[in-house]
Amino acid sequence: MKFSRLIRANPQQKKMNEKHYKEKLSAYLNHELPKEERQLIGGHLLQCESCRKEHDEIKLGAALASHLKRADAPQAAWNEIEKALDGKVKTKGSLISHFSFFGSRPFVATTALLIGFGLITVIYLGLAGNKSQEIAKNEPTIQNAKVEIPQTVSTPNEILANQNVNTEISPNIQIPAQNANPNVQILPEVNPVQPKNRLNEILTAQNKLPSWNVETIAGNLTLAEKGKLNVGEFLETNSNSRAKIQVANIGQVEIAPNSRVQLVKTNSNEHRLSLERGILQAKILAPPRLFIVDTPSAVAVDLGCEYTLEVDAAGNSKLHVTSGFVALERDGRESIVPAGAICLTKKGRGLGTPFSGDSSIGFQNALFRFDFANGGSESLQTIIKESNLYDALTLWHLLSRTQKAERGKVFDALAAHIKPPANITREGILRLNKKMLDAWWKEIENVWFE
Repeated sequence: MKFSRLIRANPQQKKMNEKHYKEKLSAYLNHELPKEERQLIGGHLLQCESCRKEHDEIKLGAALASHLKRADAPQAAWNEIEKALDGKVKTKGSLISHFSFFGSRPFVATTALLIGFGLITVIYLGLAGNKSQEIAKNEPTIQNAKVEIPQTVSTPNEILANQNVNTEISPNIQIPAQNANPNVQILPEVNPVQPKNRLNEILTAQNKLPSWNVETIAGNLTLAEKGKLNVGEFLETNSNSRAKIQVANIGQVEIAPNSRVQLVKTNSNEHRLSLERGILQAKILAPPRLFIVDTPSAVAVDLGCEYTLEVDAAGNSKLHVTSGFVALERDGRESIVPAGAICLTKKGRGLGTPFSGDSSIGFQNALFRFDFANGGSESLQTIIKESNLYDALTLWHLLSRTQKAERGKVFDALAAHIKPPANITREGILRLNKKMLDAWWKEIENVWFE
């Protein structure tokens, strides 16, 4: 078929879906696998709940580890550990004497003691170490001035000093009487040469939002910071301009003319854009559900892929996937769109049903009426009549989008194109048994990528 030439097939696809890949998930998350293998594992994660759970746990652990900061253990902790190793610390009997296990095994007791010191060190590193570094950074620095201020007193000089900047102290500043304290002594020699706007510059730098790099392909772009798209900022192209956005370190998005996008969020767990109108082309190589694009009518969730997303002036969208998978989501409903497939959405009407780019015009028109124009049984009858092997994608989605009275017709049409696995029953599918639906989807996916 013509469609089969549009799909970048991989003979390993079927084998990839028949086994688990938990041992490769760490390499998958660290971008250590070839692109094709990453895409195949991404597809496997869509269907395998066990691997997906393992993937999410590894991803969460990596995210938590990325927030840990290194710090030296306090000298006192090392001294105690050295004493324990030298046998100079004697265990006190108030706790350990109740347990003959420790009393009769000095080596084990020492080991337990070392573990205790290790835990104390970890707690100190996590709580005290980072705090001490922050305090060190905030030490006030005023040239040629000696300041003695009790901890209970806050003065203008102290507030300015805590901003990590050498600031000018004006002779016109007066400390209010309620803040005055006879124990506060500020010597008169203060260097009034620092620029007055330095504090604002430092505060602006501290509050700077995350951003993505932007390359102008054609025309001119208006950005708050040249070459950067900050969180919350919009990028808008006119009829003569185009841009390329670097999506953190996981891919890129090209913005077509007459488009408007906003950077909504970017962190280690989620990178999110909003496409208000226009066209974007995304090329993403990342774990599933890390890159997300909001539109007025649906949410496009990347599953490791390449795709084009278009939003018209009315807020309707068209998604065309060229590699991998994308999930379109809205109001609890989901459409899985593989490479070579298209899916439409209508603002106010929700998600459409994905279909093959090789589907007949009659099939596509009937599907549009079924999804958005109350086509009902008449449209469904045309869909079944016009369907071919690659329209199994659409028929599978329609199983959960039809009433039980008509679901049997969809089952028969799908079974005529792709035989259900041995563990699937007609009654189970009519009841929308999730395990049976997932098992049949795997068969459809194998045929899709052959």
